[in-house]
Amino acid sequence: MPTYDYVCQDCGQRFDVRMSISAYTAGAKPSCSSCGSANVERGFTTVNVLTGSRGSGGVGGSAGCGTGGFT
Repeated sequence: MPTYDYVCQDCGQRFDVRMSISAYTAGAKPSCSSCGSANVERGFTTVNVLTGSRGSGGVGGSAGCGTGGFT
């Protein structure tokens, strides 16, 4: 289940909410975890992506921990 970041427009609190994609696309909006306000907006989310040769043969071929990376 994806995690969505929100920012309360009343108190400025940032919080995460785990929500199904179907609930999100249906327009479900959480309440602020700090003040309870429904005046929240979706925040910006960054995603970390790991690649390597293990598992499904990700991008990067044989790159692994400690091999061929940046110096």
